[in-house]
Amino acid sequence: MLDHEQDSPGPQRITLPPTVVASHLRACADDLAVSLTASGTAATVPELLKVVRHLVAGQQALAIALEGMAGRVEGGGDGVLATAPMTDVEVVAEVLRAAATAVDCSAEALAESRPSFECVSESVAPDTRL
Repeated sequence: MLDHEQDSPGPQRITLPPTVVASHLRACADDLAVSLTASGTAATVPELLKVVRHLVAGQQALAIALEGMAGRVEGGGDGVLATAPMTDVEVVAEVLRAAATAVDCSAEALAESRPSFECVSESVAPDTRL
């Protein structure tokens, strides 16, 4: 078993190290940003609706990840981070929690826009490109 594999019920799943996943996320976010700018690739309205759905799910997952990081930092204050200034450990944990809340709020706002996005999508021809 590899060091980064986790024991889980069901099919064996290999989990990549967080740094690899975060790097991949960054690269994908960069590509998405470029493709959705005015000079980027045109997409249909239904495709953009799918993008919104993926962004909502992605932001919800990011909020969980940030909250998890905050918990790890906070929990490390008594152990492996015991030599770090406690005030700084608390600040880092608080900032991570605030970021988790902000990302979750963004996901909620996007999710609430879905009915309007669906209405726009249904109001135009399916091959309308933006």
